[in-house]
This record gives sequence, C-alpha cells and structure tokens, in this order.
Amino acid sequence: MTLSLRTPICVLACVALVAVAGGCGGQPVEQVRVLQIDPAAFTTRAGAAPAPRAAGAVRASLTAVTARTAPPPMRVPQVGSIAAGRPNDGRLVNGLQLPETGPDWVTWDAPLRRSPNRPDRRWATDRMLSVLIGVLHDYRLANPGAPPVLVGDLSRPWGGWFGSQFGGLGHASHQNGLDVDVVYPRADRALAPPARAEVDRALAQDLVNRFVAAGAQFVFVGLNVGLGGPEGVVQAIAHHDDHLHVRIPNALR
Repeated sequence: MTLSLRTPICVLACVALVAVAGGCGGQPVEQVRVLQIDPAAFTTRAGAAPAPRAAGAVRASLTAVTARTAPPPMRVPQVGSIAAGRPNDGRLVNGLQLPETGPDWVTWDAPLRRSPNRPDRRWATDRMLSVLIGVLHDYRLANPGAPPVLVGDLSRPWGGWFGSQFGGLGHASHQNGLDVDVVYPRADRALAPPARAEVDRALAQDLVNRFVAAGAQFVFVGLNVGLGGPEGVVQAIAHHDDHLHVRIPNALR
C-alpha cells in the first residue's frame, strides 16, 4: 500500500493519561501521554507502486537532507517532555509513545525477533520523536524504492534502567528518552535485521547522514559495516552491526 502525502496526518494526543504515584503523600508527579495516528487521515492510491531504484543508488545527499517536498507525515505534540538525568542514569517525564507502525516505519522487538515492538519499549521525549519521524519521512521521500524502516527500542514509559532483564543484551543507556535504535536497511528489502553482508550500505549511510544533519549528538554504528561520518559524532562500537543507535542532545541543558 502506498500512502498519499497530500492529506495531512493528524495526531491524537493525550489519548491516555497515566498518573505516576510519587513524591510526598503519593501524589501524582508525572503524566505519560500516548501519541497515536488518526487512521482516517490516511489515503491510498489504488494500484500505485514505488518507483524502481537501482541497487545501491541513493537519491539524496547530506546537502539536501533538509529540503522537503511534502509536509511531515505526523505532527508530534509538544507536551513538555523532560529527559531527566543522563542517558545511562536517568528517567523520562511526560514521554510520548511511538506508534507500533507508521507511514515510514515498523517497530521491531529485537529480543523476541518479531514486529511490532512491545508497547513498554517505545517511549521517548516529544523532541526525540519529532527528530525520528522527520528523518524517516525525508529518507523515504528521497528513496522511494526503500521499504519502511525498522525502529527498535527507545526508552521505557518512565525511563530508567533498561538492562538485560528486559530481554536480549539490554541497554546501558536508553534511560531518559533521548535514544533510539534503527535497524539498517537490507539489500533484499526484507523487513528484518540484516547480517553484515546483507546491509544496504548506501541506504544505511544515507540514514546516518540524515540523523547527523538533524542534530544528533551521537550516531553509533557497527565495527564491520563500513559506515562513517563526522569524527566524534559517528562512532563505531561493538554490537551494532545490524542497527544504528541515535542519541540527540538534551535540549534542557
């Protein structure tokens, strides 16, 4: 199914408000808001198919990443999210939940190796979701033959520790809503994490470039996938040969 970008996609914010007990006398001190897409805002074009793309070709460059030919697919409500503490020792206040699927992404549960990702692994600050959704939208516009991007873990509903007890290797960071894992595109266009030889390096590098241009503080990539970028921002580390890890700076600091 191809989504038309002619019709704006509305967002229903505050669909769910969850009070968190804490503070003196057990009074609520935080609220978590759920971000949802209004399905009625989608339109389809019967029989439309994505334009073919030569293997390895990328219709984008770092100099053109901010150009938009259509409005963003979602408007992320600004709800006063707070990334408290540090990515490896923090919590999330007034977070938003990324929908399990969207016009440019499908979520992926790495420990269970299935889609969609579980609801309690898809939370972030409003700004993190704005960056993520905007980058993925521009990436799909520039690469119309590319399938939706697999998005992995963000943070837990109120942030905090996200270690191996939650499945898989766990995360030392991802604690305050500023981190997201994004699976590399595969050369065969399958919606599954790639082995090293299956990574579409041109499209993966395009994603890295776009997150850098969007202001990422760090983009962590695998040691063996041949991706690069500005020194100190794009860093190759272990356990990232099938996905990149994006962190944005804390806007409140």
